Amino acid sequence: MGKENHRRLMVLLTQAGVDEDTRHELVYGWTGGRTSSTKGLYENELNDMIWKLQHDSFFTSNLNRSANAMKELAIKQKRSNVLAIAQRCGLHGGTDFKQFNGFMENRSILKKRLNKYTLEELDQLIQQMHAIEANYKASSNHVGTKAWHEHYGIPQSSEN
Repeated sequence: MGKENHRRLMVLLTQAGVDEDTRHELVYGWTGGRTSSTKGLYENELNDMIWKLQHDSFFTSNLNRSANAMKELAIKQKRSNVLAIAQRCGLHGGTDFKQFNGFMENRSILKKRLNKYTLEELDQLIQQMHAIEANYKASSNHVGTKAWHEHYGIPQSSEN
């Protein structure tokens, strides 16, 4: 069934006049950056893409724009993931980006603001953020650490 669906997808893409680069961008956006090859699509992704090509004329007539839109959506989802982890670790308060931007420019894996990370680079950043979160959780078990104070909502004593 997989090879048959793959062939059907390739026929639909060819009929739509999709070149190889656009096809790779489309698959890349469709999978949220997991793969750019149609052979790397999961069965449900293949079926969904085939359905979309057969039933959504706006999507089919604007495949370049659709590929870019899906890629942008994947980037937004990954940025949102980074921000959620940053909030859980106390790196981002939710409204003020000054502290978070400072962290990103000085301590993130590629030392740049979140909006400057590409889709591929966001995977590296998410991996770093998960490591920071694991360290934060471990630190919150040690009395007196910043993470412990934040975890229990106890203000830190001043050092005056």
